Formats: sequence, structure tokens, C-alpha cells
Amino acid sequence: MPRRKGPGMGGLGLNVMKSGTIRFWMLTLLCGPFWVSAQGTFLEKHLYSEWVSGEEELSFLRASADNNIYGGAEHPTDFQFQGITYTPPVDVAQWAAMRQLECCMCSYTALVQNTPDTLRLERGGRGDFGPISVTTHTFFVEGGDLVQVTSKHVEDEGTTETRRLWQPSPSRASAVQPAPEGQWHSNCWVPLNVRAAPRMDSEVVGQLEWGDAVTVLDQGSEALEVDLDFASGFGAKSPQFDMRSYALRGPFMKVAFEGGEGHVFAGLLSERAPFDFASFYVAPAAPTEPQPEGRFERSDVALLWEEVIEVEEREEGMATKTFRGYADGVVVKHWYDGKYQFGVTVEIPLGRPDEFYVVSNNLLRFLSPLGFDSLAIFPDRFYADFSPMSESFITELSPDGTKMYIHYGGGGC
Repeated sequence: MPRRKGPGMGGLGLNVMKSGTIRFWMLTLLCGPFWVSAQGTFLEKHLYSEWVSGEEELSFLRASADNNIYGGAEHPTDFQFQGITYTPPVDVAQWAAMRQLECCMCSYTALVQNTPDTLRLERGGRGDFGPISVTTHTFFVEGGDLVQVTSKHVEDEGTTETRRLWQPSPSRASAVQPAPEGQWHSNCWVPLNVRAAPRMDSEVVGQLEWGDAVTVLDQGSEALEVDLDFASGFGAKSPQFDMRSYALRGPFMKVAFEGGEGHVFAGLLSERAPFDFASFYVAPAAPTEPQPEGRFERSDVALLWEEVIEVEEREEGMATKTFRGYADGVVVKHWYDGKYQFGVTVEIPLGRPDEFYVVSNNLLRFLSPLGFDSLAIFPDRFYADFSPMSESFITELSPDGTKMYIHYGGGGC
């Protein structure tokens, strides 16, 4: 990890208090109904899975990401199966009327169930004065296999049902590496103080640089609240602070580090090594300049799988999305519209929802030397750019708080 020099935890603009109560932030997303409906669904749980049955393959990623050129597959709600796109019903009354099929040569398709354990697709139709037929495909996982139950009901003929098993694809056989037990990392962009005793006024006996590993020896019982003060910590030409600060809550941890032993505030430690902004983004370049060499690459972490999706052939070229899954659980998506617009989304697993605010704060500190034009901070997302036509960064917390996304836009019109 690169070494960072700075004033220690005080340089974060932190306010510290002891507290016996936990503060909960209500995560009010700007696109409320869309995101909430996707929370904890079957499509989200199995988004990066791939299955085989005989000579056929079923990629949940491809089935979800094909449906929108510019949107990603981070919050899938639609599913493409056997060339048909299934979408959740929007209007309950309209959906009920459609299922009656009281018309000639009419049909419908819908994604009718997307719960954590079950995905159900339904397609119905009536021929030219012919009988009504309704086909459902129900997916669930059983004993490590994906089970597909297909039921077809034809009016006046009855119902037939078939069952098909899909096995995990060998291309997804490599597992994400768990974090070493007892090992934690500094998740603080500036040096993090190690103290002689579990108190904020105790002697500083060392400092941890961002990414440094420590071994946890003991965890304290008294919790502190430490405020990340965004409003006073960052400036911009056009600021908007719907959330001016965020309170981290946690005890001190006794740790062993390179310089000996000491106590560190747990709110600024993470079980996983932090995502390395400096090596991935390098330094943002002006829109008219070529991108720095090695940008958007991860050479220090093992690549487990890659999937390239051709979305649409345009006159200028092919619109594509490329997904890469890494051994630390990070997934990186590159998208290109086939002409000149492109973007990168980094999906990062979180040990706890608090880490979203810590990582977002770290990213802003990494970017702040460039000078922000627009900076907006909301309870569920952060936005920053450097000029009206420049690159932009958005951080976003997943609805269930288990991961976050860093969306990068390449700039331009």
C-alpha cells in the first residue's frame, strides 16, 4: 500500500464523544421504489453466478445486464430468459386484467416473484380464438444446484410440469478468499494514531498508514462516537450537504502492529484490506488528455472470472459491458456506449454499513487536491466532479448495507 503522510486522526476533522446510544441513519434513496424493490432479491443474490445444464449455459449477469445500455447490473429487476425480457408488474389492477387474457391474439410476460429464495417468470397468451396457455418458470437453489421447474397450463388440456437441474459453471469455481482471522487493516486515508491506553487523551505510541495490517488482541467494551465532519472537511464551488457529518461508533481495539502493541479506534479499521484508489484511478486526467497507463486495472489482486457482454451494435462500434470478479470480493464493471462515453463501477463488500462513510470520506480525501467543482453529500450517496465537463465520482450504499459502489464517469457531453 502507498504510504500517506498527515496529521493523524485529528486531520480528518473528527469530533469525539462517549455515548451509550447507537445512532441509526435512515437510508432514504433518491430512487426509493426502484432500489427498495431490489433489496435482498434472488437476482441480487445470484447476480454473478453462472450455471450449466448439458450444452446450455445460464448467466444471471448476462440476463440482467442486457436490458439497459447505460444502467448497470448492480440492482437487477428485469430478467432475460430464452430471448424474452421479464419485467415486474407496475400497476396491480392492470396486471390482474392482463392475466385474464380476455382478448384475441393477446399475450403478456412478467417477473412475478423475486424473493431471496425464489425467482418466478410467467408468460401467458391466447391464440386466434384458441385456448389460453400460461407457462411459468420457477427457479430456486437446492443442494448447491439451481432447480428450474417449468409448468405449462393449456385451457381444457390440463397442466404439465418438468424439472431441470443446473450445476455451477466451472468458470465460477474459484472462491473469494476470506480475510485472515484476527487481522484487520487501517481504513483511514491519513495516519491513524495508536495509543498506549484505550482513551482519546492517551499517549500516541505509533501510527498506522492507510492499509497497514494489525492483529487484534482484544476489544474494549466502552464505545465512542467519532464524527466524520464532511461540511468542514471539504470545500467546493457548488457544495450541497444534505448530510453534514456522520457518527462512527465503536470501541478501542488492542492490536499488535509493526511498532509493538497499542489501542486503535475500531471505527477506522476494517477486516478486509481497503480498495486501493491510488493504483486503480491513478490520477484523473483532463478530458482532452490520454488516460494514464495502467488506469482501472488491479494487478495486485487475483482475477477469478471475467464476463464480456455485447449490448448493442451501434454505427460507431459495439456497446459493451465487461465484468471482472476478484479474490477479495471486489467486482469491477467497465461499460462503453460504442461511441465515446464510458464508465467504471467498483463494487466493494462491506463488513458493516459504517464503512460506506469511511470509504467515501477516504475517496474524497484522495480526490480533494484536484479541487471540487460540485460536491454533494446525501445519507446514501456522495457526488463529486472537478468541472462541468470533467470526470465524476459517485459513491452509493447498497439497500441492504452489505456493499457499496463507486461509479466513475469519463466526462464529456
